[in-house]
Amino acid sequence: MVLHEAFRLKGCRKLQDYCLDYICEEPKPFFNSEISKLEKIILLGLIRKDYLRVKEIDLWIYLIKWGIAQNAELKGKDMTNLSNWDKKDFITLKKTLNQFITHIRFFVISSTDFYEKVQPFAEVLPKKLYEEILSYHDDNIQPSQDNILLPRQGKVFVESIIINRQHAAILANWIQGNDPFDRIPIDVRYNLELIYHGSRDGYDIDTVRMKCHNQGPCILVMKIEEDDAIIGGYNPHGWNHVNTNYAREINFSWIDTNDSFIFSLDEEDLKNIKISRVVDNENAIYKSNFYNYKLNFGNRDLVVNVNDNFGTCNQSHYESCILDSNFFLIKEIEILKIVKREILQNDS
Repeated sequence: MVLHEAFRLKGCRKLQDYCLDYICEEPKPFFNSEISKLEKIILLGLIRKDYLRVKEIDLWIYLIKWGIAQNAELKGKDMTNLSNWDKKDFITLKKTLNQFITHIRFFVISSTDFYEKVQPFAEVLPKKLYEEILSYHDDNIQPSQDNILLPRQGKVFVESIIINRQHAAILANWIQGNDPFDRIPIDVRYNLELIYHGSRDGYDIDTVRMKCHNQGPCILVMKIEEDDAIIGGYNPHGWNHVNTNYAREINFSWIDTNDSFIFSLDEEDLKNIKISRVVDNENAIYKSNFYNYKLNFGNRDLVVNVNDNFGTCNQSHYESCILDSNFFLIKEIEILKIVKREILQNDS
């Protein structure tokens, strides 16, 4: 197995992390076929991963199966019927799983699953941990900080040289109306796909129209000359090209939405962020047509002249300004297509 070989080679940390991250995205087929053969260091590496995309109760069941498979005296034991288990069997399993237990998020497991699938193996858990889990489900008593782990979280994948994954997660939360530092649910995946890149595709509004037409919700991101700040805006409808004459006839130039926003991010300090949501939904975003050669949020709030690499910020139809100055020069510009996919997880 390539994975096992990678972990036997010293100095292959990047390859090891790549393999683990790959499995974290689609773990069930791997666990279902390889769980009993997994080396301890690999399974421990997977369980430690915050982005392991599997239900915690399923992970617990995989772990029990793996522990049984590692001990000759336990092989053949039925984990759904413990009538033929004795105290020595539980002690053996506990020793095998000792390093893994602290990495299981027991407090996100439902009460039903806990009583049916965890409690039968109570002797495998540290006594204090088991008592806290029991108190949590029986009396809703919150566990101590020593034993609580945050739920695993979904990943946001981003193809950009301007923003990183942490920036992308902040933007994904803002799009959902959440706190910027909320954890992305484990069953949700965001892909921010690069569809326009100024240096690569040319600073030309016609190219932007061509690249962005019918691409759906998009995020505009720019690195600007002023302090290398990162600014941009979210367009929930996308910059679809509108036939010029048709747009003029029916006054169809503005996107009416309550969901758009403009923002600023810091390259290094994640807390130095600012969001300004639209307050005048009828003037949220100007549509793309041949009479509009700019990307335009609110007609004044964020206006980007793509062809000439500059823009302006003047508060008008959004909550507040995102820059201290009302004029900026663009170092790089990108438009990212947003793809949100919910990952359905079947029970074991």
